[in-house]
Amino acid sequence: MTNRNVKLIGAVLVLLLILIAGAIYGVQRSERLADPPPNIIFILADDMDYALLPYMENTNRLIGQEGATFTNYFVTSSACCPSRASTLRGQYPHNTGILENSPGFEQFYRNGNDEDTIAVWMKKAGYKNSYMGKYLNLYPAGVKRSYVPPGWSDWRVLLYHVSPDFYYGYTLNENGRLVTYGKKDEDYNTDVLRDRAIEFVERSLRKRSPFFLFISPYAPHGPSEPAPRHAGLYADLTYPKSPSFHEEDISDKPFIIRELSRTGGIIENEEADYLFTRRVRSMQAVDEMVADLVRLLEQNGQLKNTYIFFTSDNGFHMGEHSLPSGKMLPYEEDIRVPLLVRGPGIQPGAVVTQLTANIDIAPTIAELAGARSAEFVDGRSLVPFLHGEPGEDADWRKGLLLETGYLDRESHVIAYRGIRAERFTYVEYESGELEFYDLSADPYQMDNLANGLDAKTLSLLHTWLEQLSACQAEGCRAAEMALPDVFE
Repeated sequence: MTNRNVKLIGAVLVLLLILIAGAIYGVQRSERLADPPPNIIFILADDMDYALLPYMENTNRLIGQEGATFTNYFVTSSACCPSRASTLRGQYPHNTGILENSPGFEQFYRNGNDEDTIAVWMKKAGYKNSYMGKYLNLYPAGVKRSYVPPGWSDWRVLLYHVSPDFYYGYTLNENGRLVTYGKKDEDYNTDVLRDRAIEFVERSLRKRSPFFLFISPYAPHGPSEPAPRHAGLYADLTYPKSPSFHEEDISDKPFIIRELSRTGGIIENEEADYLFTRRVRSMQAVDEMVADLVRLLEQNGQLKNTYIFFTSDNGFHMGEHSLPSGKMLPYEEDIRVPLLVRGPGIQPGAVVTQLTANIDIAPTIAELAGARSAEFVDGRSLVPFLHGEPGEDADWRKGLLLETGYLDRESHVIAYRGIRAERFTYVEYESGELEFYDLSADPYQMDNLANGLDAKTLSLLHTWLEQLSACQAEGCRAAEMALPDVFE
């Protein structure tokens, strides 16, 4: 056989191999493209702390046990509007420009943040998107009352300036039409949102359109009014009081914490029990809504193709550190909240212990949907944890930035910047006062060790906090890894 023939045969074999490989790739790609895009439901409670989760039977059974539980999931600001803004855009509060509840939505709109949220990304990926319930604080200040932000094809949102109580007697902007609800049993807001959510899901399924439902009931936010059918439940319930409840000595706490305790009044045992009971009762309609949505998806053969997230915009304290009931503080009760996720590829009963946060939600949902996140995103996708990919914890973050309140203007709320690391919390207040808690030895944050730290350690912590406080996008992910060697 001549060299020319050998070369010719070799070329033919190479060509055949290329064609075979291309055919295999084409089949695989066609199979991937043939897979229907997943539906996504994101349920965001309002002011729900971890103590309420055990009383959510359906939510625990249908989402938690059937999916993943994140045991170290945090909000980077424990105030409603900053947290929600971060959830929508995947950014730390200093990058959304929303660090307090006021001016809230108006500033979010002025900053142009509405123009580029998870809804816009999902719409570009072919999704029909619905937002229901509470949006951003003070919506729709600064715009027409009928305003619907970009990206949302279905909009059923509470008007903030109409009523301070959203359980009864509220107004919804329903796709540009203002609809006022009264005080009949059937007007109970959580139930109305459930009905609208079911209508949206049914409509999407009929049209065979992938959907993204972001539903945010007002419960258990005060006045924590339960549905009439739940008003008599849990009559003998008591608040699960931690060791920090009615903490006797708070002299090591910053001045603002001591003042809140003095001026706000210590919440008494009976008051804590009463408020906790109301909060539990108000969440029962939310728990039923979860069951109704799961049942609907199962009946329509879509449950296995739907991701369902359940979480809260922030936590809540009631008597811990001798404080009155509230939020917005850097303590565990306020910043650590539940996150449960079920869906395709998620192993039932999975537990994720790594530091995760609300800035991770938008990039996670985008990746699940095959949508493209914006380059400004600070957070990280949680998909590797959801799908149990090997090495998912490699190079994961070592700390999270905590930030609440504007430092460059007069503020009527508390203002601080801090770091929640795996084993400690470090906080710098606007006043210059510091807090440092060793969470391994002191998980209830009762012993402030800041005054006992040496100058070098404090300098390292301050430098790390400065890096995080000024970070953007990829720079945030790099800064989160900069744990000082002394804490390794």
